[in-house]
Amino acid sequence: MVPPPTSNNGLFRDVPVDLLRGLAIAIMIAANLIPVLLAPPVPFWLRLLASAAAPLFIFLSGMMVALSFRLKRHNLSYFVFRGGVIVLLGALLDLLARGMLPFIDSDVLYLIGISLPLTYLFLHLGSWQRVFIVLSVIAAAPLVQGFFGYGGIPLQVPLTGVSTSTALSAFAAIPRQWLVEGWFPVFPWLAIALLGAQTGSFRWPGTAIRSFANRNIAVFSGAVVVAGGVSWYLGPGPALMPFGYAELFYPPVTGFLIFITGAILYLFIVADTLVSAGIIPVCLQLPGQCPLAIYVIHTVIIELVIRPFPLQVPLPAYLIGYIVFFAAMVGVADGIRNLRFRLGRTPFVVRILVGG
Repeated sequence: MVPPPTSNNGLFRDVPVDLLRGLAIAIMIAANLIPVLLAPPVPFWLRLLASAAAPLFIFLSGMMVALSFRLKRHNLSYFVFRGGVIVLLGALLDLLARGMLPFIDSDVLYLIGISLPLTYLFLHLGSWQRVFIVLSVIAAAPLVQGFFGYGGIPLQVPLTGVSTSTALSAFAAIPRQWLVEGWFPVFPWLAIALLGAQTGSFRWPGTAIRSFANRNIAVFSGAVVVAGGVSWYLGPGPALMPFGYAELFYPPVTGFLIFITGAILYLFIVADTLVSAGIIPVCLQLPGQCPLAIYVIHTVIIELVIRPFPLQVPLPAYLIGYIVFFAAMVGVADGIRNLRFRLGRTPFVVRILVGG
């Protein structure tokens, strides 16, 4: 069994969830370094590993809504505001770090921001209604792709040289980008956040933590992985690499979504088992306590410090560079934790960024 909820200054903490959020950040850093640092070709194992980061990040964001919904009883306006702050943060990264017109290409922060209030509403539905909604979003994805078409290249409009006509055409493309063709369109990625919320409702039946390290969940997760793996193998999709990003979910096919959901459940089994055994990797726990801050910081460094220089190094040098980069981010996360403890109660917007 997972130990009782731990606390820092009286705050609820689910340590295995912290570890998985840290793992998502660790893999995401590796994935985002690929187009700016690694010389092609990208080995398949690295593409497969990179493909786990964003789904895990999105899944856990849905789980956090379930936690707030059960323990803190926040209302819809809370999640609208929190989601709005995350969307605004994504826009600032587009504008100031990437030098792109914001709100166009549906980056992961945009998806998480709009999913928070939608997930809150989802949690008010009955069990069968939730199942219907999730299956509908997944099933609708290929239909929406067929209706709009899928070109495989998310629209990015640099601020330099933007004219009125290009801006207007870009804004006209927003519905297509957010629904089907952006980096993380609503169809089908919203389903992953909703599945995370449903999983959170199961894991936190009140103030307790239900362990996933049991035979029934292991068998169920294995069945999901096998079913998804077979479906993904039979219909892998084009697995495009837009702008050099190597994840295998461009576009996200149904088999991949099923496979990664089962894989995430298995990661919970591993995390719960480690914590129950008293094994807590600090290198994952620290960034897992402030994942949004580390996401923002690593994005700024990649876009403003690394991308301007044409670095293309072999795989061994890439791995060394990644280890150094991630170690630095763990140090930053430790600094954020110490600062958070010294400051005590901080404004709500700050807590969204640095964690609670």
